[in-house]
Amino acid sequence: MTPEPFVSAQEAAKFVGISRRFLTELARRGIAGAYPIGTGDLRKTWIFRLSELAAAIDRRNSSDQRRPPQSEPAYHPIIRRSLLK
Repeated sequence: MTPEPFVSAQEAAKFVGISRRFLTELARRGIAGAYPIGTGDLRKTWIFRLSELAAAIDRRNSSDQRRPPQSEPAYHPIIRRSLLK
């Protein structure tokens, strides 16, 4: 059995359907399937395993469905302020 190859942040972002910048932010926060390479402290190059990334998203989505509905939508604070005007 051949191990799954790693892909670039650009390819992984396209697979998930989000921007590369947002995906690398998720990687910095510790999303599964993201691996830093290199030795830089400030900037890291990230590579991804698509199967692990998809599984992490599936786990997150299934845990969101178990939560009870909220009385009001959970908007970002800036968006909430603009909606209340």
